Amino acid sequence: MNCGYCGTPLPPGALFCVECGRSVGHGDAAPPRPTTPIAPELQAPHCPQCGSPIVEGDIFCGECGFVLRPIAAQPTAPPVPAPSPEPNAEPETESEPEPLPVADPEEAPEPDPDPEPDPRPEDEDDVESAPLPETSFLAPAPLEDIESTRIVASPRRGERYVLQFSTGESVVVVGNGLIGRNPSPEPGEYVDELVSIFDVGKSVSKSHVEFGQESGRFWVSDRYSTNGTVVRQPDAAPVRCEPGRRYVISRGSRVEMGEQFFIVS
Repeated sequence: MNCGYCGTPLPPGALFCVECGRSVGHGDAAPPRPTTPIAPELQAPHCPQCGSPIVEGDIFCGECGFVLRPIAAQPTAPPVPAPSPEPNAEPETESEPEPLPVADPEEAPEPDPDPEPDPRPEDEDDVESAPLPETSFLAPAPLEDIESTRIVASPRRGERYVLQFSTGESVVVVGNGLIGRNPSPEPGEYVDELVSIFDVGKSVSKSHVEFGQESGRFWVSDRYSTNGTVVRQPDAAPVRCEPGRRYVISRGSRVEMGEQFFIVS
C-alpha cells in the first residue's frame, strides 16, 4: 500500500503518510499515482519538510508550519536631528508687566489717650511697710530606730591549725567552724569555717563536730551526731565526747567521726 499523493510505501493500517503527512483513505481510495520521478526543474516549489506545494515568498508552510526563510529585521528610520537655532536670531525678551496703580495710604487712626493714673491716697507716705514675719525652719523629728542590731561574725583570731582527714584532704583553720558531710550553722549562729568531707558510707552526720580555739588552745565538741565522736590524744586513753561539751586537745590528737577521722597538727 502506497500514499496516494506522493507514492511513499505505507505499513498496513496506516492513517497518515510518514513522508508528506497526508491522510490515507481506505475503501474507495484513489489508485496510487505513478512513482515516476519528475525532474527537479519541472517541479513546483514545495515544503522541504512535508512536501506540500508552497507559493514563492511564503515564510511558513501552510501545512506543517515549517519556517521557509528567516524574517529580515525591518530597518529602523534614523533619528531626525533637532533643528539648530539660527546664529543671528535674537532671543525673545519677555514683556515687562505694567505697574499696578498705587492706592493712597489711608490715614492711620489716632491712638487712644493714656489712662490717667489712680489718685494716690494721702496717707500712703505716712504708712510704713510692715516687716514680713520671719519663717522659722524647724528641724525634722528624728526617726525612731526600731530595727534590731545585726550580729556580725567576729574577726578570725588565734593560732593556725591543720586538719588532715582520712579522705586525703587537708584544711587550714584559724577560728571556729563546723565539720560534717554537709555542715550548716543554726539560725543566728555564725562560724568562720564550714569543712565538708566526703563519706561514701554516710557514717558522718551533716554537722558532726564543732571546733574552735580558747586562749590559743584547740577544742572540739560533738554536735549531737548519730555515731558520736571519739578523741585520741597522744599518751592518753581514748575519750568518747559528750554531746555539747568542749574537749581541749593538743596537736597530734586524732578525732574519730564514725568511719572517718582527722588529725590536728
